[in-house]
Formats: sequence, C-alpha cells, structure tokens
Amino acid sequence: MSENLKHTVLVVDDEKGILKSLQRLLKNLDVNVLTAQNGEEALEFLKTQQVSLIISDQRMPGMTGVELLHHSRSISPDSVRILLTGYADTNSTIEAINTGAVKYYFNKPWDDEFLLSRIKESLDLYKMTVENKKLDKLLSHQNKKLKDLNKTLEQRVAEQTKEIKEKHKELNKSFMETIKSFSIIAEMRYKDVGSHSLRVAALADKVCKSLSLEHKEYQDIVVASYIHDVGKVGVPDKILAKKPRDYSKADRDEIKKHPILGQSCVSNINGFEEIGIIIRHHHENFNGSGYPDNIREKRIPLGSRIIRIANEFDKLSFEHGYPSMNKLNESAAHLVKFSGSHFDPDLVKKFIEHDLAKCLPQQDLSDAIVVKTFELRTGMILAEDISTVSGMFLMPRGAKLSNGIIKRIIKIDNSDPIDGGISVYRNAASEEKTNGQLQNIISR
Repeated sequence: MSENLKHTVLVVDDEKGILKSLQRLLKNLDVNVLTAQNGEEALEFLKTQQVSLIISDQRMPGMTGVELLHHSRSISPDSVRILLTGYADTNSTIEAINTGAVKYYFNKPWDDEFLLSRIKESLDLYKMTVENKKLDKLLSHQNKKLKDLNKTLEQRVAEQTKEIKEKHKELNKSFMETIKSFSIIAEMRYKDVGSHSLRVAALADKVCKSLSLEHKEYQDIVVASYIHDVGKVGVPDKILAKKPRDYSKADRDEIKKHPILGQSCVSNINGFEEIGIIIRHHHENFNGSGYPDNIREKRIPLGSRIIRIANEFDKLSFEHGYPSMNKLNESAAHLVKFSGSHFDPDLVKKFIEHDLAKCLPQQDLSDAIVVKTFELRTGMILAEDISTVSGMFLMPRGAKLSNGIIKRIIKIDNSDPIDGGISVYRNAASEEKTNGQLQNIISR
C-alpha cells in the first residue's frame, strides 16, 4: 500500500564529493539512496528500480543533466526531477522547466535546508501521484464492474419485463376467454340470444376503434358488449318457454329488468364498476324514452350508446336467421330513421360511414350442411348450436371454428357424443373475406 512506500532517491553527479554530500543530506530521511556518475548509468537504474526522486547535476561528461532528465520521463514518468546547475546553465534549465522535465532546480552551492525541504516536498508529491494513480486504477476497475453489473442488470430487467409481458398477455387472453364464456351463459339460458353477444361485441369493437379511445375505456366497452345480456339468466322459466311474439306486458316488463340484473351480476367483481354501469344503461334511448332510468343524450355512458346501436342492428338483421345484404341495408336504414330519438346521431353516422355491417356474415340457412367432426375445417361457421347427447352446450351458432376449437369439439365428441351432426355453412371456410372478421373474436 502507498502508506508503506519506501522511497528511492537516485543521485547523479560525476563528482564523488557531490554524491557524498547529497548522501549525507538524505541520511536523516527514511529513503533508499542510489548513486550514478553519468546519465547512461542512471538510465540503467531507472529500468530496474522504482525511483521517487532524481537529483542530477547539469554538467557531466557525455549526457548532460537536462538530457538525462528528458530521457528519464519515458522510463519513469512519475519520478520527480531536481536539477543542480551553475549560473552559466540558466537557459537550458529554463527550457527544461518549461518542457516539464524538471520540477525544481538549485544553483550550486545550494542551501541544505532549502534543498532538503524541496526533497521532502518532492517525495510527498510522488507519493500523492502514486496514490492517485492507484485510485484511478481502482476507480476504473470499479466502473468496469459497475458497467458489467448494469449490463447484467439491464439484461435481467429485459428478461423479467419480457416474462411479465408474456404473463400479462396470457392473463389478458385468459380474462377475455372467461368473458366470452361468461357471455355464453346467457345464450345457454336464453336461446333467443344465440351468438348475438359475440356479434354485438365485434360491432362495438369496430366503433370503439374508430373513436381512438383510451385503452381502459375501450376495454370496458368491449367487455360490457360481450356480457350485456347476462342479466337474462334471471328471466323466469315460464317466460323462456314462450316465443317473443307471445310475451304479455308483464313478461316484457320482467325482461326489461335484465339490464339491472346484469349490473348486479358484475357489481362484486373488482374493476367492473364501469362495465356494470354500461350494462345497466344499454337500453336507454337518446331522447330519454328508454329504460331502466330514462336518462338521455350524453348522460348515457358512451359504451351504452354504442351497444344500443349494435344491439338493435344485430337483432333486426338476424331476426329470421343469417341476413341478406337487403336485410342489412334495412337494419341500417332503421338506425338512420331513429337517429336522434333512440340512437346517438353521431355514433349512427360513424356506424354508417365505416360500413360496419360488413363484419357480419351474410348467409342463408339453405346454405347449411351437416358434417361429421372429422369433416370440420378452420373458418367454417356454425349454422346451429352444438350440444352433446347428455345436453352439454358446446358452441353457439354463428361461431367461426378455429383449429383449437375443432380439436376440443373432437375430444369432447369422443367421450360425450354430439347430438346428431354439426350444421355449418357450405361455403363459409372459403368465404372468410365476405363474411368479415367478426367470428374471429371467439378464437382469439
């Protein structure tokens, strides 16, 4: 360590008397003293010894003191250098000082006390220089370690971030699958719903994307679209046994409770507060004539206004099965007719401008065929609900089949056979562009 540094002083002079005089001066200092009688000998010492201070006479045969001290800089750059000169050597001494080869110079004869003080100062300077270099080296080493640590940390953070994103992606996928399954509950209980919720969600999704909403609001609206009819699970069996055309006023009043029941279904789920409010108001009319709270215009949540349009459009379009283009046009005309009274006119305009009806499949029931499970192909659309012999409901009509869904259907069919064949649309697998992207929503 630098605290235990034993200094070495190299004294160079061609006169033995001068060398002995300087040795006596250095005797009281705790230093090693080396002596050389010429520059060449001194340079050889420097190649093998760690020298703190070089004291050299200027006038020596061969190499002068200034030349020696200049050469010494390349061998021992940290050594402090003192030059002993005569008055005639002033110019060369000044040049040596200006070039950094000499720290101090003394004219002969010198003052011992003054020279000794400069020697001590030079040794302290050398010690400080050595310590600073060690600190710089240590700092450089620590900086490298810190840099390597930061790099490793960045890699770990990147890996953990990627892992978190993957987990978030999986959780989000699981969440959406749960929501889709939740929406099917109403379809299983209330057969008139069919795959209505899936189509409404697809329409609402497209409207939301045209509005550039914040992610949270967008997600709440889409989730509410999937489960907007979940309150219908509370509809009494005696009403379910009837056709909608046979409903009494009391029956219709009972069914009108489903938005409130729907809100109650999700009210205890953390983070579903806004979703519940959207569900509650999805049957409100823009002019205040809707239910359950008769609120109007912008007091109706945006998501509720969007679902109101998508819900009405889908019900009108699919009331007699898969719609023709004429039927879709009639449903769009209905939205325009009641724009400003039942529906938000700005949103109706968006709906019409973006021709969102194109995302709905256009088929006729006469195009349906019955196939076996092994004949199912990716892209086919179910023409009827799928149930097993035991009565387990598998998939709603209108669902587009993905590879994963087909595998699940085949697996279940092996243990609990499907009741009859599976009804699908004849050309659905080859008409994906015509049918739009809505049915993809079930296989995401």
